[in-house]
Amino acid sequence: MKTQLASLDMYFVLKELKDLEGSKVDRIYNNSKEEIYIQLYQSNVGKKVLRVIVGKTIFLSGEKSADEKPSGFCAFLRKHLEGKFLDSVEQLEPERILKFVFKAKDEIKKLYLEFFGKGNVILCNDEDIIIDCLIHHKFRDRAVVPKEKYKYPNMGYNVFKLQKKDISDLLKKSKKDKVVTSLAVELGLGGTYSEEVCLLSNIDKNSSPIKINDSEIKKIISSIKKLIKNKKNPQIIYRDKGAVDVAPIDLEFYKDYEKKEFSDFNEALDFYFTHEIKIVKKEDSAYSKKINELKRIIEEQKETMNNMGSKEAENRKKAELIYNNYQLIKEILDEINKASKKYSWEEIKEKLKGHKVVKDVDVKEKRVVVEV
Repeated sequence: MKTQLASLDMYFVLKELKDLEGSKVDRIYNNSKEEIYIQLYQSNVGKKVLRVIVGKTIFLSGEKSADEKPSGFCAFLRKHLEGKFLDSVEQLEPERILKFVFKAKDEIKKLYLEFFGKGNVILCNDEDIIIDCLIHHKFRDRAVVPKEKYKYPNMGYNVFKLQKKDISDLLKKSKKDKVVTSLAVELGLGGTYSEEVCLLSNIDKNSSPIKINDSEIKKIISSIKKLIKNKKNPQIIYRDKGAVDVAPIDLEFYKDYEKKEFSDFNEALDFYFTHEIKIVKKEDSAYSKKINELKRIIEEQKETMNNMGSKEAENRKKAELIYNNYQLIKEILDEINKASKKYSWEEIKEKLKGHKVVKDVDVKEKRVVVEV
């Protein structure tokens, strides 16, 4: 059962979300931490509600289930986005990331919605500096925290602009034992669309990636392009009366399944995620609360240790500088001690102006700053 949009799903839903460009942010709501509703108003159209299930999906919804009191992050989004106009929305291809640009007079705000992993909602200024985000993360290659420049992970191969050499290189370097897994994970197609590509290409999905020849690579590229250019036919797919997927196009993979068709993909997503599957708001048990509290304490201790390590290195460097310049520092201190018996600290400060080593004199603290 699908619980998260694939990159190709996002490509199709984006086509419909483009109609929102030019609309005004009327109000923002939240349903726990998992869902955000952005209510927009468009002249001659009226109100539309954009539902974001964090890390999973996005679509226009006919319903909203909002908390009575907005969360801190929801209040933050209200402050920065309400009253602004949606200037543009785009996918950061091939990633599962949508970028919304909001404008009001000379002010620009960018909202990035990430739909991989646990997902995230990130608000930036016009220079992509993070103002704040729903979830703060620090990874090896990027930091998603306030005041950092927003960077996003890159698949390396753009499924929407593939060349023969891209697939050849991907399969040659693949660490997967099956071509279907390589296309799903390393190319970012996702499970269902990778199965579909293998079917359309008439390739054994269990074949080793390194054994795929040039002729088969051409078929793979052709099949992927066919999926992207396929005529839209939004549908929910059922097996044994239970929903198993929602798709924007007809798929050979679901040829013999029962289907329910919709006029647009947003409508299909709305019905699927509202009625067919339930994104349950989980209340933390006493046990899970305790676990989360312990995790928080551990993270704080790690941060404290890292800070102590940085300070230790800094202090060690200072000690080495003092040791290496001990004689010079001692001479300066001796001279200042002698001078303090004859002159006031204001006079000492005046006399030391322009000194090569003494850079400042703190009269109040009776302290000198030297540069070595």
